[in-house]
Amino acid sequence: MIFIEFFIFLVSLILITFSIAGIGKIIDFKDNNNFFLNIFIGIIILSFLITIAHFFVKINFVITITIFCVGLILFYFKKNFSFRVFFNKENLIYLIIAIFLVPMFLSQKYHEDFGYYHLPYALGLVEEKIIFGFANIDQSYVYNSIWLNLYSIFFLNDKNFNFLTLPSFIIYFVFILFSFNQITSKRKITLSNYYLIVSLFYFLLKFTRISEFGVDLPAIIFSILSIFYFIKFFEIEKVEEKENYFFLITTFSIFSILIKLSTLPIIILSLYLYVRYFKDLKLCITKPRYFLIYFLFASFIIQQFIYTGCIFFPTEVTCLKVDWFNSDYLQLSKQLELVNKSYYHNANNFYTPQEYLSNLNWISFWFKRNFVEISEHLLTIILPTLFFLYFLKKSQEHKIYFKEKLILYIFLLFGFLFWFSFSPVYRFGIHLFLTLVFMVLIYFFTLKKFSKKIFIIFVLTFLFFNFSKNILRLNKVDDIFFGIQKINNEYIYNAEYSNEFAKIFRPDLEKNSKNGWQGRLCWDTPFICSYNNLNIYKTNNYLFLKY
Repeated sequence: MIFIEFFIFLVSLILITFSIAGIGKIIDFKDNNNFFLNIFIGIIILSFLITIAHFFVKINFVITITIFCVGLILFYFKKNFSFRVFFNKENLIYLIIAIFLVPMFLSQKYHEDFGYYHLPYALGLVEEKIIFGFANIDQSYVYNSIWLNLYSIFFLNDKNFNFLTLPSFIIYFVFILFSFNQITSKRKITLSNYYLIVSLFYFLLKFTRISEFGVDLPAIIFSILSIFYFIKFFEIEKVEEKENYFFLITTFSIFSILIKLSTLPIIILSLYLYVRYFKDLKLCITKPRYFLIYFLFASFIIQQFIYTGCIFFPTEVTCLKVDWFNSDYLQLSKQLELVNKSYYHNANNFYTPQEYLSNLNWISFWFKRNFVEISEHLLTIILPTLFFLYFLKKSQEHKIYFKEKLILYIFLLFGFLFWFSFSPVYRFGIHLFLTLVFMVLIYFFTLKKFSKKIFIIFVLTFLFFNFSKNILRLNKVDDIFFGIQKINNEYIYNAEYSNEFAKIFRPDLEKNSKNGWQGRLCWDTPFICSYNNLNIYKTNNYLFLKY
């Protein structure tokens, strides 16, 4: 039975990626078409469509099937390759990669935030069109991630959420294939390809569980793509190609920020290019394809305002005193800073929150909490790359120089300062650590002659490692299925704050004690699930929540 499900999942995965690629083909790059690149663009367009649709209607099955069918139609009529390519011997390795990665999706251990706000947030999109004051349900909704909007179109019948993590799996899966394609399809290897090699090895070795993904991984992947195209920008001469790369750098940077605010410094790369190449780029931002960026950003800002009453992540300057605004939002950034700086790992026994964040008192506690984790990840980035370089022969050709190292160092400086000041959690800065290692090793890349054969051997070895870890995990699981291991929490109906406009529920802590700390979370409790005392009313057929 599991083999039939495996086949169905693989076919479904292919059709969905074809559909997303078809949507991505709306943005035409002429000579720079790439199937995997179309998927990245398609995901951004899909996020925009879902965000806009939710302003007016619930995200239901009709919307989902319509979008995916339109995507398949666009793919069929705009495809830039033949279906026969999948039967090409040279592309057999893509199928092997797919098969080796699929076990990641089997009997997934839930992400720690999945039952807290990922699933409840997605339920909100399918149960009701956009709600004014949505953030009053829980503080986790105060700063929204546009990535979570995508989750709403991956519910199955009866709100079965086994495939809610599929967009995260797709972006990971496609990034692996994209990197492999970029590296193996070129006659001449460049520094931008070496940057992908460093990233690819790390992702195969370290991200072996979907439970490790969260919304951080998509943000990191789009940041890495921005850096990749930034390096690539200086490897070509044609103005038209530079314009294409600038568009990709800007689009991926902004989308990354909308997924996770911690990637904000990535926009430095676009700003630098626009200022330096102003003569060539000044008019390109008026071209129609840039309106994707403008509309995407505008739709996110509108959604953020409707949720919170604030235009940007709650700062007093950007918050308006609308009916659904909650002044408690303004304290959230400090609460998050305390969590990210490891305050609750013993430091709360010695310092008040104010004392901990002042005079750099937090550094020693943070260092003890994070040193081992960061060291392990850095070694996972450095060692595979060094081994790979060791097996490569010395290059007899002229060295490859990258003349823009200074701006990347400046970007890293600002990036690490921002990361260290506000959110020094390793997973928020993966793209910075990968880029740092790449910059440190950049000289050694120029001395080596790339070997496609050795590269494929390394990829297959790391892929097998990834596959083996999942097989060992599945051997310990009683029920093997495609989807997410669930926590069955019971809940209580809150009659005091419910009314004819909406019903309020909250987890039953006493009955859920058997589920540990996960018993406090909403999971698939009927919408609206909240511990807050909400005041609910309706105006012009839209729900308003006050707290």
